[in-house]
Amino acid sequence: MATDIFRYSMGTGLTIIGVVSVVLNSLLFFVCVKRNRLRRPPQYFLISLAMIDIMAVAVWLSLTVVSLFNDGWVLPQELCKLQEYTMSMCLYLNSHSFVLLAFERFLLFLRPSKHAEIFINSVVMIMLLALWLFDGTLAAFPYFGWGTVRYFSNQFQCAMDHEKNIRETNFVTVMCFGIPVSLCLGLYMFIFIMIRKIRSRGDDNGALIVEINKRAIGDSYSQRLKNQQLKFKNAGTRAQKPNIGKKFTYTEDGYVSNDSSDDENTQKTVQKDSQKPIVQQKKVYHMAKNDSLLTKTYIIMTILVFLLWLPYVVVTYIFLKNRYANISDEIVFVVVFLCQCTTFIKPLVYVTYNSHFRKHVMKCFRRKASAQRENETEASERGYDNMALE
Repeated sequence: MATDIFRYSMGTGLTIIGVVSVVLNSLLFFVCVKRNRLRRPPQYFLISLAMIDIMAVAVWLSLTVVSLFNDGWVLPQELCKLQEYTMSMCLYLNSHSFVLLAFERFLLFLRPSKHAEIFINSVVMIMLLALWLFDGTLAAFPYFGWGTVRYFSNQFQCAMDHEKNIRETNFVTVMCFGIPVSLCLGLYMFIFIMIRKIRSRGDDNGALIVEINKRAIGDSYSQRLKNQQLKFKNAGTRAQKPNIGKKFTYTEDGYVSNDSSDDENTQKTVQKDSQKPIVQQKKVYHMAKNDSLLTKTYIIMTILVFLLWLPYVVVTYIFLKNRYANISDEIVFVVVFLCQCTTFIKPLVYVTYNSHFRKHVMKCFRRKASAQRENETEASERGYDNMALE
């Protein structure tokens, strides 16, 4: 059994980690929601990760702290199962969210035009809803009879009894580590190759070109709006009924036209509008500095989380091979301690490494007077731009 000094020191350490995690994740959530430039569909994955960490602190980490200070489990058995469920669900959600983040970065560097079409509000919300439902179902397998949950005194937490559930242990390892690590490694390797190719080509101004879409409509918003109006100009109109005794013809669009001068003029106008060519321009997508910085941030987050979970996986399989392995209780709990450090490591890396996010944090907590002057400046600049366009 662990000594009292060890228990109290580990309990205090976990308490500090839990407080830091809640503060940093709440900051990440607040800034991403408040700042318009950060409130974009790809950022929803970061908001989801912040919610996962807060849930992990509230149910998983906090119950471990209670066990440490009481030298055992003193809570109802239902909370024991809830802690194991939260632990498994957070592990699933973190691993699979990293795959979605890698895929989002991959598509951004491969085809920015497709990235803009796929990662929109509705699609991203469906992705996140499906992710939470899928991982929540996987984590509930022990409740359906596949797996056994019990309290481990050397871990000071409730977890899966891996010695009695070897098949599920292998399943969790593959779903949480084998497949996600392989996919993330492959996607980020491809992104690294793409960045090297992008750096080899640039435009006259030295900007890095990611994609040139020759089939895109012109960049001008007025031109795109005009083309859209021409496309749907006659949609939904009712066809004219022919008058008996008068000569009439059908147009290419299926509308009936009499031989009267008014109808002929109308027909010519419709045909002229329908045959009007749509201006096609090249759409050039450049690589922003923030895109490269955000990709590096995601890579660091992914590597750190998987490395912190790696000792737990190694120790688990050591006990599967030999249940009487000579590993002290202190070492076992340090391994659990590293796993629970993942609740604050992601926002810590994002806040400290991403300078673009720190600028938004400063703007978010700036005084109202400064923020009002900033808004007035932006409004005046927009007004000046509009006058210049007119």
